Order: sequence, then C-alpha cells, then structure tokens
Amino acid sequence: MVLGALLAATATACSSGGGPAPDPREGPAPAWSFVGPTGLATTAMAGRVLVIKNDEAVLGVDPASGRRLWSVPSSPRLGIRIVRDLVVQVAREQSDVREVTVLDSSTGRVLWRKAGIAYARITQDAIFAGACAGKACAVTRYDPRSGAPKWTRPGDAWLSEDDIGARRPDVPPTGRLIAASMEPTGNPSFGARDAASGTPLPGRVSARSWTELAVGGSLVAIQNDPPEGDNRCTVTVTSADAASGAKRWQRQIFGGRAADGSCVKRLVPDSTGLTLIGAGTRIAASTDNGFPQVFDLATGRTVWRAADQAVPIDGDGRTLLVRTQADRGALSLLDFATGRRLWTAPDPGLEGTSASWKTSVTSRLVAITGATGDRPRVLVYRADTGQRLGMFPGWLQGLGDDWVAVGHSPKEPQANKLQYDFIRL
Repeated sequence: MVLGALLAATATACSSGGGPAPDPREGPAPAWSFVGPTGLATTAMAGRVLVIKNDEAVLGVDPASGRRLWSVPSSPRLGIRIVRDLVVQVAREQSDVREVTVLDSSTGRVLWRKAGIAYARITQDAIFAGACAGKACAVTRYDPRSGAPKWTRPGDAWLSEDDIGARRPDVPPTGRLIAASMEPTGNPSFGARDAASGTPLPGRVSARSWTELAVGGSLVAIQNDPPEGDNRCTVTVTSADAASGAKRWQRQIFGGRAADGSCVKRLVPDSTGLTLIGAGTRIAASTDNGFPQVFDLATGRTVWRAADQAVPIDGDGRTLLVRTQADRGALSLLDFATGRRLWTAPDPGLEGTSASWKTSVTSRLVAITGATGDRPRVLVYRADTGQRLGMFPGWLQGLGDDWVAVGHSPKEPQANKLQYDFIRL
C-alpha cells in the first residue's frame, strides 16, 4: 500500500553560500530524482509502473530508472485511484464526482470515460456510478477495464465511499454489499445494494453519521459527534441487519485526545488516506480511558485493549501505529492481531496538527514526516524491528514495501517547485 502526501505550499530553500547549513541526512542516496510543483502529490504502484499525480500532471514512471513513460494533464480537482494495473481518474466539483476516466498504467492510454455521474464507489473489481437525468436516478456497475456495464438499477444515486483499511489511492475489495441510499425523497437513511446484481435490500439505518458501511450482511453507521454533554470522546457505532433493518447492536467506542485534553473525533488522521484503520471487519479505536483497542464491527465486541495508553494514528491491518497523544509524543508499533508492542521510537518532533504531518505504514516500512525545529524531515523505520533506516530532509511523498519518496527544496531554489527523490531501502 502507498500513501498520497500533502506537501507544504512552499519549501524552505537551503543554499551553500551564506545560507543555513544543509539539513542532516541519513540513509541511501536517491535512485533518481526530478523537479515538480509543490502542492498535492500522490504516489502509487499500478502494476509495474509508478504513478505520480501532482497539480500539473499524472505521470507514469519506470520505478527502476525514473524514466517517464507517459504524462497526462492534472489539476487540484482531479484524484486518482489504483485498480490493479489501471489508473482511475476521478474529476470532482466540490464533493460531487463529475467524470471518471480509466487509463492503462503501462501507456497512459484512455481505455474509457464516463461523464455526467454524481457519485462513484471504486473497488478492486468494479466501478459503481450513480447518475441522475432530471429526477430519474440510477446506479450502474461497470467493468473497470472495459467499461462494459454489468447492471443498471433505478434509485437514489448516492454511494458510500467509506471502507476499512484501504489507503487512498488504493481501493477496497468489492464485498458482497455496497452501502447506498435508496431514498430519493431525502429521508436521511442508507441501506445496501447487492454488489453482484444491484438489487436493493430492504434494511435501513439512520445516515446522520460520519461513516456508513456494509460489513458482511450488516449496515454499520459510525457517529463521531458525541452525545450532548459527553466529554469522553464517545463514538457511537450502530449495526443493523441489511436484509430486514432489525437493529443488531449499538456500542460506544472512543476517539483519542490531544495534548491539551481535547477530543479528536476522527478515528484516524485524514492525512493517512484512510477512512478507518483496520482490516476485514476490525477497526482501531480508543477506550474510554485512553487505551488503544481493536473493535470488531461484525460482533460489536472489543478484540483486545493495549497495555499502555496511546492514540491510534495509522496502520495497515497487520500493525497499528500509536502515539502517546494524538498530536505529540513517542511512537509505538503494535501487532494488530494481538495488541503486543513491537517497538517504540522517540517523538518525531512535529505536532500532528501540522500541515506537514504525514505517516504511512506498509508490511515492511513505517514512515513519518517529523521535524527538527522548523525543518521537516522524513523518518523511515523497519516495521518488524523499529530500526531506523533513514532520515531525509523534506516531506513524505509516498511509501512502498522497499522504497520511500521524499519532496524537498531543489539544490538550486525555484519558485513553487520541489525536488522529488525516489529512494530504495
């Protein structure tokens, strides 16, 4: 899995003549580099091609040499998702999807395009698109490679994009059900469609929540706003049967706290690209007294509680990265299955509220954008032992199982430009 990283709007340039001393650096030299724009950048592997999306272009790059294979125009309103060896461009206007374009990652060639859609859910085997013509709305399932429609069913166009454990631009498994609305009158509830046929199921759950999911045969709503007067950082989770709407259970899990004691409502920082940390039906959260826990959305039960207080901040479904507090403190990596602590690292020196704060976790590596004073730096650790493999000046641009991408000021300063380094580890 990989991480798209939000870089600072401008970079602090360091020069050799009379300027500040170069930032300290540890670790391998870049395999290759190029200079691109500052701003939003996303890095991901699609098949054998490294795909880099910034505000100017979407690039296909040979990861071994850095040779550019193809380039298509981009913009801040354009996002990408990776479906195996395909690149799916999603053009948005405010929160609504407007167009989906599918590219061959090896050539950049457009395979198909669909305009005029309002909502899209993209998975490993399907692209679900909701669209309206006047007051008539419908949802269609498309084959990602050919664009051939598998089914079209009438009903409200809204589709949930929420999932467990898929780090954007990666996409989740398709699953048996997809969370969707079938209430064109505006009734604030959601249900599910059968992913294979598009048939709506009768069950409904109130949609006055932050997250709406179909988990197995259940509808799950997660409301991160605590009840009035609550100061425990309460997050309410409700599960109902998708076929009947019968309530299965309602439980309380909890968000973490910042250093000032305030509640952090989100269960994972938005900068991770995750909706929820976890895998399968299990997610990471906190207990009411501030201990990390893994909670199973299928059963409504806590799987384990950690031995030490901390706040979950990232993970990949195999391990869970926690911090002493949500915005500062030492880091620890826990085994996601058991809660056992694998290793601990010092405070990286950057508050979690900083625009530069970024983390990513893969099966082999953990990376954090920290800071020394006001100078950002990327720290990379081995996931199994916690050994620090590198410290690189700049901002985290992406992470794979054996590489990290870092953006920093070019040696020869250029306005609104960053140098992109691809580093093998």
